[in-house]
Amino acid sequence: MFKRAFLFIYLLVFLVMSYPVMSSDLFTEIDQNNNLRLGNDYIVIVVNKDENGQGRFAIETTGGAPFQDSDDNKPLVYGRPKPWTSYTTIWLNGDYYVFGGETGRRAGAAGKYGKVVQEPHVDNGSIITKTNIKDILLVEQILTIVKSSTTGLYDTVQIKYRIENIDNKPHKIGLRIVLDTMLGENDGAPFRIGNDAVTTDTIYYQKQLPQFWQAFDSLSNPSVTSQGTFTGPGVTPPDQVKLADWGSMADGVWDFDFNPGEIFLRKGEYEIDSAIAMYWVPEYLQPGESRSYITNYGLGGITIVPGLLSLGITSPAEVILDSPDKSIPVIAYVENTSEITAKDVRISIDLPATLKTEKISHNLGDLESGEIAQIIWNVYPSGTDIPARTSYTVKVEAENTDSNQVIREIKFIGPPDLSAYLQVKEDISVINGRLSPNPFTIEAILINKGGSPLYDTAIELLLPPGLVPAPMEKGVKYPGDIQAGEELVVRWRVEALNIEGQLPVAVFIEALHGFQDIKTYENLVLPELNPVLYFELQKAGDLMAGDYITIDIRGENLDEIDLIDLYIKYNPEALEAIHVSRGTIFLKDGKYLPWTRPDLSKEGIIRINQLVPLEARSGTIGTIHFKVIDPENIELEWDQQTNFIFNRGEVEVILNELKLNLGGGLK
Repeated sequence: MFKRAFLFIYLLVFLVMSYPVMSSDLFTEIDQNNNLRLGNDYIVIVVNKDENGQGRFAIETTGGAPFQDSDDNKPLVYGRPKPWTSYTTIWLNGDYYVFGGETGRRAGAAGKYGKVVQEPHVDNGSIITKTNIKDILLVEQILTIVKSSTTGLYDTVQIKYRIENIDNKPHKIGLRIVLDTMLGENDGAPFRIGNDAVTTDTIYYQKQLPQFWQAFDSLSNPSVTSQGTFTGPGVTPPDQVKLADWGSMADGVWDFDFNPGEIFLRKGEYEIDSAIAMYWVPEYLQPGESRSYITNYGLGGITIVPGLLSLGITSPAEVILDSPDKSIPVIAYVENTSEITAKDVRISIDLPATLKTEKISHNLGDLESGEIAQIIWNVYPSGTDIPARTSYTVKVEAENTDSNQVIREIKFIGPPDLSAYLQVKEDISVINGRLSPNPFTIEAILINKGGSPLYDTAIELLLPPGLVPAPMEKGVKYPGDIQAGEELVVRWRVEALNIEGQLPVAVFIEALHGFQDIKTYENLVLPELNPVLYFELQKAGDLMAGDYITIDIRGENLDEIDLIDLYIKYNPEALEAIHVSRGTIFLKDGKYLPWTRPDLSKEGIIRINQLVPLEARSGTIGTIHFKVIDPENIELEWDQQTNFIFNRGEVEVILNELKLNLGGGLK
C-alpha cells in the first residue's frame, strides 16, 4: 500500500513539474478597485493605479500549483483590495525617497517622494512604473512573471528596479524592498532559510544567504508554498536581509525598530504579521549610468510524500552547468505527523555518481509530535560527463516510526551563449546632395544560442565622431532577459553629421553575472556629398497665364565654396522675372548678411553673384519670383557661364535643372 501511494504521489509531482506553460500566456485587466493586473494560470501581479500609493504592488495566485486547489486565489503579498503595505525605498545621498505616488497611510508615510512620470502600464509582458526623484534619478519599477527556480513554471514575479543617474554629477544610491508576505490567511508562517525556521527578528548578510527561502503553513498538507530568491541566476543578491514584523518596517523607511529574537508581533498592535526587508547598500552611480536591483518572489516547489514522518525535498528544477564549483542546494523538510515523539530521526541523501556532497547523513535527534525539522545539502557536479537529467533520493527514518523517502529530478542546462551582429536596415543614397534616409536605422540582432537565459541585458551603441543618436533616441537599450533560443532585434535611429566614407560602429553588451561582449560593424559606408544646386518650385498645381510662381534656388554642402556666380536661363516668352530675394543662408540670428542685388537686366538671364557666408552649408541661396506668360513652355536651366570659387582645391558641383508643364510639378 505504501509503495503504491508513494508512486502515485511522485508521478503527480512529476506531472506538476512538467505541466506546460508559456510566459506569453498572459492576461491584462483593470479590476473594480482600479488596480492593474497582469497574470497567467498560476499567478497575478496587482499594481495600484490610484494617485495615493501609485505603483505599489501585491502578488496573488490565480490557479496556483496545478492539481492543488487549496492555493487558488490566495495572497502571497498582502494587497486587498488595494496594494499599499509593501513598498520600496531609494537611498539618495542620505535621504530616503519612497518609490511611486505619495501616501498618507502608515507604510512609508515618513519618507520623501519623487514624481511619478509614467503611470503603471503593461509593456512587453511587464508592468512598468517610472518615478523621477529631484531630476537626479529616474527610477523604473519592472514587474514580470518568470519561471520559479524550483517548480520550473511561470509562477514567480521578477521584481526589478532600474535606477539611472540623469544628473551631471555622481550620487550615492541604495535600495530597500519591503514585502508584506502572506500565505493565504496565514500572516506569520516561519521563513525557512537554509537550516533555519525563522519566527523572530533576524538579520542575514550576503555571505549567509542561501539561493532561496521558502514558507508554508503545513508540510503534510500545505495550502500555499511561497518562495523568494536571494542569489543565483537572474537576481542581484541583497547585501543584507532583515526579517521582522511589518509594523516596524512600515514606520521606518530605511532603518526601523529591529530587536533580534523578538517575535513578529506587529508594532503597536497584537497580531503576528511578518515581513521581509532586502537591502542593497548605497554605492556611487556616475552620471548617465544605471544600475539594476532584482529579486524574485512567487510559488515554491516541494516534492512531498506524506507519512508518519512527512518528507518534502526541494532543489532547483534546472541547474546551469557552467562551473563545477557552483553548489546546488537540496533542502529537506521533515514533519512528525504522528501523535508520539519520533526517536533518533536520521536523514540521508543518495546521489548518483555525477553528484557529490560532503556529508551524506544527518542526525535530526528526536522530533516532537507536529515538529518540523529542516536540513540543507550543498551538492556539486562530479566529473564532466553530466547527463541532461538526473535524480536523487532522500530518505528519513526513526527508531519508532515508519521510514519515508522522496525522489526528485534535476535538469542540467548549458550557460547562455549570445550571438550578435549589426546591420544597417535601409539602403543609404544621396538625393539632392543629402543622405537619404537620414536619420537611418542600425539594428543589432541578438540570438541566445545557449541553454539558459541571459539576464537583465543592456546594450549600448558606440558611434564614431560624425554619427549621433537621432533626437529622442537613447544610446543604451534594455532588452531585459533573453531566453534560451530567443532572437530579438534592437534598433537605433542614427543621424550623420557632415561625414562620409567607411565608418566603424559597435555595440557593448552587458548582462548579469559578469557577462560582457563587444560586437563591431565595419560595413557602414556613407557616400560622398558633393555641392548640389537645384531649383524647387514653391507652388504646385495647374498654372495659368497671369499666375505668379516662386522658385527657390537651394544649395547643399556649400562649405567648400567661397563664391557662387550663377547664370540662370529662362524662356522670356513663358516667364517674366520680377524679383530675386535673398535666401536663408544670408540670415544669421535673425539678422541679414551681405547680399548683392542679382542682375535681371538681360532678358532670359538672371545672374546671382554672391560670397557664400562662412557658416553656410545648406539652405536657400535665393528665391526667384516670376509671372507666368505661357505655362506650357516654362523651362529653367543653368547657363554654361555659371562658375564657382572654392576655398580648398576644386570640387565637383552638381547642377540639377527644373522643367515645368501646365500640370505643374516636376517633369
